[in-house]
Amino acid sequence: MSPRDNKLDSLSEAFRPLAMRFLARLVEARVPVVIVETRRSEEAHQEDLRNGRSWIQRSKHQDGNAIDVCPYAQYDLHGPDKLQWNPAHPVWPTIAITAEKCGLKSGYRWKQKDCGHVEL
Repeated sequence: MSPRDNKLDSLSEAFRPLAMRFLARLVEARVPVVIVETRRSEEAHQEDLRNGRSWIQRSKHQDGNAIDVCPYAQYDLHGPDKLQWNPAHPVWPTIAITAEKCGLKSGYRWKQKDCGHVEL
């Protein structure tokens, strides 16, 4: 496994079909997104902790139970660094609601927002 991955095949067997349903619902809602990250190594997670991109000791990305997506327009402007994405952009609630309708949790709802994060 590479330190960071964005392949759907890298997701856990339990999460993959839900993530695919979530992505399909975004397509239906005409919300184009980029899959920024699926699976993450321990080394990559420790790097994220050091630079403030993560604040939890164990990420669901490490088990293949999380996906980070970014609306294409935000990604095109700011790239893959989620700290540069505009959390006030009106598309984030649509992404969160779509995830929740698929039975998933959205980092958009957290006190410390992680707008593009969706997990099992």
